[in-house]
Order: sequence, then C-alpha cells, then structure tokens
Amino acid sequence: MSFHIHLSVTALLIASWGTTASGQLPSWESDNRAGYQAYKEGRYIEAQNYFLAALGRAEQFGEGDPRLITALNNLAGLYVGQGKYSAAEPLYQRALSIRKEFSGTEDTEVASILSNLGVLYTDEGRYSEAESLYKRALEIREKVREPEDTHGASLLSNFGTLYFVEAKYSEAEVLFQNALTIQEKTLGPENLDVATSLNNLASVYREEGRYAEAEPFYQRAVAIREKLLGSENPQMAVVLGNWANLYESEGKYAKAEPVFKRAVAIQEKSLGPMHPEVAASLNCLAVLYFLEGKYSKAEPLYRRALTIREASLGLDHPSVAESLNNLGSFYRKRRNYAKAEQSYQRALEIWEKTVGPEHPNSARALLNLGVLYYDEGKIVEAEPLIEKSLASMQMSLGPDHPEVAKVYATLAALYVTRSMFDEAESSCQHALEILEKTSLPDYSSLVATLSTYASLLSKTNRKAEAELLETRAMTYSAKFHERNNAK
Repeated sequence: MSFHIHLSVTALLIASWGTTASGQLPSWESDNRAGYQAYKEGRYIEAQNYFLAALGRAEQFGEGDPRLITALNNLAGLYVGQGKYSAAEPLYQRALSIRKEFSGTEDTEVASILSNLGVLYTDEGRYSEAESLYKRALEIREKVREPEDTHGASLLSNFGTLYFVEAKYSEAEVLFQNALTIQEKTLGPENLDVATSLNNLASVYREEGRYAEAEPFYQRAVAIREKLLGSENPQMAVVLGNWANLYESEGKYAKAEPVFKRAVAIQEKSLGPMHPEVAASLNCLAVLYFLEGKYSKAEPLYRRALTIREASLGLDHPSVAESLNNLGSFYRKRRNYAKAEQSYQRALEIWEKTVGPEHPNSARALLNLGVLYYDEGKIVEAEPLIEKSLASMQMSLGPDHPEVAKVYATLAALYVTRSMFDEAESSCQHALEILEKTSLPDYSSLVATLSTYASLLSKTNRKAEAELLETRAMTYSAKFHERNNAK
C-alpha cells in the first residue's frame, strides 16, 4: 500500500536568516534551499551534493550554531529517503547530542529529533526502539509543558504510523485522531496537515475493513488539497492513490483504475516521468492489473517502476526491492520460475543489506522464495526458508499478527505434503487461533487454512472431524462471497 507518512520536523528548508559580514550565510542558505528543491523534485544526487555543501559551511559556524543541527537533520532526512539508513543514523545522533549539550536540557527540539530518529527506526523495522523514542519525545513535551502545537501533532502522527505498520490499528487510530484534533484546533479545518491526518485515518479504516468510514475521509482530504494546492499538485496524487487502494480493497476495480491513472498523470506532469513517486503510483496500478488478471498491462508497468527507482534511488534502495518482489510474484503467477527466483533473490539481498535480515520485508521475501520453491516441488529447499520467515515475522511483527498466521498456514500445507502431520496440525491450529480473533475476518485465509486442516485430518483417518472443518470452510466461503457481493 502507499500509506502517506507525515514526518515531524524533517523540514528541509530554513526560510530566513539574517546576513552576516562574512558573507558565509547566504551561501549556506542557498545550498540549503537548492538541496531542498532538488529533494522535492526527486533529484536526490543533486540534493545530496547541496546538503553536503551546506553541512560543510555549517561546520565552520561552530558546534552551537543552530544551522549545524539543521544541516545534519536535512542530510539525514535525505539519506532516509534514499534508504541509506546507516548513514542517516549518526547524523541524527550527532544533532541530538549537540542540541542536548548546548541547550543544557531536553527541550522540544530534542523531542523533534527523537521523532525523526523514530521514523528512521520504523523504516528499518526496529519497532521497539522506535516506540521507545516516541514515548520519550512525548514525555519531554509533557515535562516542559509544551502546549499542543503542530510539532506535537506531527509526533503523534509519526507514532501512529509505527502502530499502523505493526497492524496495531486501534492504537494508531487514537494517535491519528489526537493529531487531527490538535491540527483542526490550531490550524483550522482546511489545512494541509489536517488533510494528511484525514488521509492517515482513512487508511486505518481501510485496513480494518471500515470502508464506508474511510471514503468520506479520503474525499475530504482530496477536497482540502485541491482547494489549497490545485488539482495538479503532486500532494494530490498521494491521497488519490490511497483512495484508489480503497476501491481496490473493496473489489471495485473499475473505480480504482481511473483514480490511479489520474494520480500517475499528476505526478508525471508536476514531478517528471522519472520521479520515484511516479514509480510508486505505477506500481499500484500494476498491482491492480495483476489482481484483474490483465498481465500484459501489469508487466510493463512493473518494469517501468523498477527502471525509475533504479535510476532515481540507486540499485540498492528498498523501493527497488519492492519492485523486484512484485515482479517475482508476477513471474511466479506466470510460471516463469527462473525469472521469479532471480527477482526474489535480488529483492532479498537488497532488503537484508538495507533494513536488515530481521525486517518484515526480508521475511516476506524469504516467504515468497520459499513458496516459489514449493510451487516447483523443491520441498526440501522451501521448508527452511518458510520456517526462517516465520521466526523473523514473529519477532518483528509479534506472534499474533495476521501475516504470521498466513506463514503458519503455508507451513502447514508444506508439512502435509511431507506427511509431517503433527507439525501440520500444530501450524493449522496456530494459524486459526490468530485468524479467528482479528477484527476483520480474513475469510480467504480462513478457508485455505481450514481446507488444509481438513485434508490432514482425512489423511490421518479422522473423517468426522474433517467434515466439521469442511463445513466451517464452506460457511466462511459463503461469508466471503456475501461480503464481496455487498460491495
């Protein structure tokens, strides 16, 4: 999904500084402004050169100069956008250390840097560390009795994004709603930050299957951005893409396609055809065509998205891995197993290198590779990959996450194939325990798991129990079709 994350104070532009006799400041400011503009336009290599120059000038102003913190923060924010997480972290840490030393206390600026570092850790899949930083930032703001303002709302929004990624939708909703309340109170009902929070809340509702609640929030977010920015602004494309994803989730493919196409058209016109945001929207449109079985339309879009990301972000960016992973699934569906394996392997290598082997995306790539081997009949090669994926997802997402249930179900099917019935039964039970307590029932996964369980019961001469599970599977299947037909 293309969930819009509103970063707290990675504001890459300091608008006004007074001039100095040395004449250094305008050069710092011009580098900083040029870096921001290049960053906004997706010209990351140019942005990096400008921000590095700005940092070099800021170093001459002394450790206590606020411009040094700004330069460190901006370069770190760029590196996060490029997926260069190991380069970004020490910059944020240094900015944090400088601010603490020269302010003599933990103030709101420290809280803002902690929030930015939390965004970095969220991207890396270091969720427990990110949560600790967000909580600490909130404690600092409460300690200094900072009034509710836009920085506080951004912190809540970032914290909510962490919970969203972890599928803790109830917790995310509370934080996004609190951010929205602050923004509407301090900025008014028609503000871009308000639109961002509306978009984020709508995305929570979509993930929870609360489609009727999600759509008016997307509509209001679009209306605000269209009024304030115009219909052709790239920020419009973000919420349009998410709105189209809502239609896709509802199975309303005919409604989703023109909205995705509008998002792509806006981005191509305003950002240029090689911007990474264009690639993200092309990828979403390709997924839609893939779901519709329009493979001849999906493949060129997947390939174009990959080309753009490699050119604009570099060969080892996590978004490149996402494109490769999607291409791998496309090739697996088309039974082009050699190309699928090549794509999955490269995606896995990039994710393990950039976000680490314990990140959920690395686990997903392992799972996909394992399922590919299973499809090819390479059961011995598949088993350790899927088991490793399970362990990684349990650690990063938690033992009760819906994705963990799907890995259990996949393992169960593999164990049945290998006549490992005890292991298969245990995996089925774990999967069902998770799936049956989720807020929005995943009927297709429930049906698949129950069918696998019924199969192993039949193979172990427990026909009566198998028939009960088959009946349950039929019930869930009927509910699945009923829900889809009601859309």
